[in-house]
Amino acid sequence: MFYGVDSHHPNLLRQIEATLVTLTEKHQNITTKILINGTFDDELGLHLFNQSKRPPAGIVSLYENSVLSDLEECAPFLLSADSPRLPRLLERSDGVPMFSILQSPLTIHGLQRHFSAFLQVRTPSDGRCFPLAFSDTTCSEDILQNLNENQRNAFCAGFAAWHLVNREGKLTTINGTCFDAASYAPPALGDANAINITDKQFAGLIDSGEADYILRQLFENSPSSVKDHISSVTFHQIRQLLPELNKRELTQEEERYTLIAEAIRLPDFYKALDMLDTVQKLRASSDSK
Repeated sequence: MFYGVDSHHPNLLRQIEATLVTLTEKHQNITTKILINGTFDDELGLHLFNQSKRPPAGIVSLYENSVLSDLEECAPFLLSADSPRLPRLLERSDGVPMFSILQSPLTIHGLQRHFSAFLQVRTPSDGRCFPLAFSDTTCSEDILQNLNENQRNAFCAGFAAWHLVNREGKLTTINGTCFDAASYAPPALGDANAINITDKQFAGLIDSGEADYILRQLFENSPSSVKDHISSVTFHQIRQLLPELNKRELTQEEERYTLIAEAIRLPDFYKALDMLDTVQKLRASSDSK
């Protein structure tokens, strides 16, 4: 499967180990948990689901006892990060955006309760709920950026640090604010395990996935245009071009895909802008007739 992410950096495991030690040496009450997105690996997801039903396995499903409990086999799972487990799961997730690490003073069940408040988003304008895929590491940072300040602070109040294996196969750390379980206050658990977001926030979440959607479509329709290139580089090219399409009011989905496919084949960004300018002028000329 193609997920639009690079293979892990050769030094990733060493970087993770050094990063974890740095924090635990300062805060000895902090423990480490692995967060795995079960949707990317059916076999692993089923295994983790079965193990989560056999305590004390040190594995919990974030969907357990929630409105999403029927989807537990493809849930995000929290696992205690014992010595053999971390490198084994890291290796299994190479090239798959399903692996991140949490450092927190909360127990594994405390973290499960914390994240149960953020399993879905609801748009009050129509009352619809949608799962929030924060354990998909291609989405994690975009999700946090689209939450408002209070929501973001509440989300990050359950951990000291959240370490993501990013699109480049390296480590990105999101700092949290939880260093002492005694002073932690759990977030309010809303109806349907959801937080309310505005239509603007929802649009931002949808828009943030457009570059990944186009990248996957390129791989399916024209594999040679993608697989011989570094996935993260192609992704950033696409994401850089999308606002330029918006500026030129090139908004039709099929047209945007076609223009991006042409633009990333050009030798540089400025050639791509010239091409988009030409398309815009031709569109304006056609509309004026």
